[in-house]
Amino acid sequence: MGDGVDAIPTNDPRYYDGESEQDIPLLQVSECVRFYRGISNRCLVWIKGNHPQKHHRIGNLAKEICRRLDVEYGTWTTKLRLINQDTGKQMVKLYLTHSVGNTLNSRAKDYEQRIANMNASLKRRMAPLAGDCLIMAMGHTHKLLNCRPAKRLILYDDGEKIKQKYLEAGDGDAEYIEPDRRWYVNTGSFVKLHKLDTDGYAERAGYDPIELGFIIVKIRKGEVVDVEARTV
Repeated sequence: MGDGVDAIPTNDPRYYDGESEQDIPLLQVSECVRFYRGISNRCLVWIKGNHPQKHHRIGNLAKEICRRLDVEYGTWTTKLRLINQDTGKQMVKLYLTHSVGNTLNSRAKDYEQRIANMNASLKRRMAPLAGDCLIMAMGHTHKLLNCRPAKRLILYDDGEKIKQKYLEAGDGDAEYIEPDRRWYVNTGSFVKLHKLDTDGYAERAGYDPIELGFIIVKIRKGEVVDVEARTV
């Protein structure tokens, strides 16, 4: 979801000597390529983030990573279609972006309300950006959020009796998917708030602790059956 390299220049207020094992952005690119080389054939797309974007005057670091790994470059935002090779049917279309806005926070006093507010904000920002994507995802904020399709009660009748059912996730092959029937996710991070013998910009900025982890999209028999937030 972008930011494959930290690439914080020495004149950036977030820079701290020793926070990264390698401080030179171009050498970070080489380290990133070395790290992902073994699984690059399974990378479907690579998108850009704000950290590489800082160096746009000298080149596109994200695109250089893609060139060396032979992975499709998806710019800041991409729409990814997954096709079932056996049936030729589209299983799902995903809207993937590094960020929609710079922050995703809530000042609610209650923890559960803060999570609900951030999920609602994520959904509000992303829902208008595409009507045909079952899964809409962003990175950037380091938060691990999973706003699931709304499980709304629906009443209907068969001409004789009133019946009920619950709203379900949309069809991954549909031309339009109602906003309440999609997943909206913030894809998480592995960057720790506190480190021994050094301090990062998140610690100095006084950010709240976050769950470290990632998002898994589960596809079974050609259909999305669940989207799960996995903590580490």
